[in-house]
Amino acid sequence: MSSSSSEELELVPLESMPGSDVCPRMYLSYGIATLQGRCPALTDGVTAVPSFTLMSPLMGMDYFGVYDSSFGAYSAKHLAERLHIAVAMGIHDELVVETPRFLQFPGDLEGWWRKTFLDAFRLVDDELVARVTGAGAVADGCPAVVTLVLKDYLVLASRGATCRAVIYRGEDAVQLTSERRPEPYKQTEQQDVQEAGDHGVKSTGNLADNMATSSAILFRPYFPKPEVLIVVREPRDKFLILATAGLWNYISPAQACSFIQNRLRTSRIIMTWEKALDDMGSPTILAEDLAKLAIRNGSQGNVTVAVILFKKFWDEHCP
Repeated sequence: MSSSSSEELELVPLESMPGSDVCPRMYLSYGIATLQGRCPALTDGVTAVPSFTLMSPLMGMDYFGVYDSSFGAYSAKHLAERLHIAVAMGIHDELVVETPRFLQFPGDLEGWWRKTFLDAFRLVDDELVARVTGAGAVADGCPAVVTLVLKDYLVLASRGATCRAVIYRGEDAVQLTSERRPEPYKQTEQQDVQEAGDHGVKSTGNLADNMATSSAILFRPYFPKPEVLIVVREPRDKFLILATAGLWNYISPAQACSFIQNRLRTSRIIMTWEKALDDMGSPTILAEDLAKLAIRNGSQGNVTVAVILFKKFWDEHCP
């Protein structure tokens, strides 16, 4: 990990990034909810930033993310506050260079976004380590799933199997994220030593030195490498659900999509614990009711949900 201080790694505020006067907002609506459940505290993180980049050329896009606090509340809060800013910085920096990568490799759209998100995760993870060093807190790469919604496609970045993204495509619930354990950033001990910088001890053949090197590697926080993919949007795509394990451990993707679709179709037929979807409602009610359903099904932890509808909420009463 970098030896820089937290001040050196501080990200610039999103509001200070160069931008244009007009930025198109994607044609969608969304609702987010994070419920405490049976946990003593609400520690999951969630972020929603519509049209979060303002730059030239115009690249209107909407950012959403959920962060599972199962492995550390501080890490989830940190990612929720900082990751979207790091992504915006990466996009801006790429656009202002003389020879941007997307012009050098025009056919590698997924590779361009993969580098952008890997760099953003690394930057925020390094910042987290710098902040908690000596403070007694635990730094780890908490599970997360984030998406950028563009006109023709989605960019998804996820790490850890507990946070998932599911799209309702036609009449099918399609899980977009992987459930396999992600790879760590560093693949070999040699790479660990080379990248450890001041935190690592180069091997000299001396047993004590080698043990110090191994300890530096062994006790460095585990930050999995996020998986990044492009999902081409289709006309039959209706909505996207991002959620933490508090939901997915108790509700299947098919059940979650069916619940949202039925709530949209039968807005005036509700359970006693649900709110009516009337003209004063919003997609936030959908997210809240889905989270409440997980708690009613026995979820013991925090439940965090983002529901992104690929249209304005009241364009049609029944989708």
